[in-house]
Amino acid sequence: MVATTNIVDLSQLNLEEMIKEMEEVKTVRVTNIIIENSKKILELQKMLIRLMNKEKKKQENQRRK
Repeated sequence: MVATTNIVDLSQLNLEEMIKEMEEVKTVRVTNIIIENSKKILELQKMLIRLMNKEKKKQENQRRK
């Protein structure tokens, strides 16, 4: 089994088209999954930025010594 990852831009979602192709309940489920995944991605990005800033400060302190 091969896992694939796709990044979905929420602004590109066409909910009307999704509802036409899928049942409304399925569309809501898929949309909620996309939103939750987007929240996780944002949190991971914040963590990465904090780690990068921490490393940058560490390097600056080493240069000062």
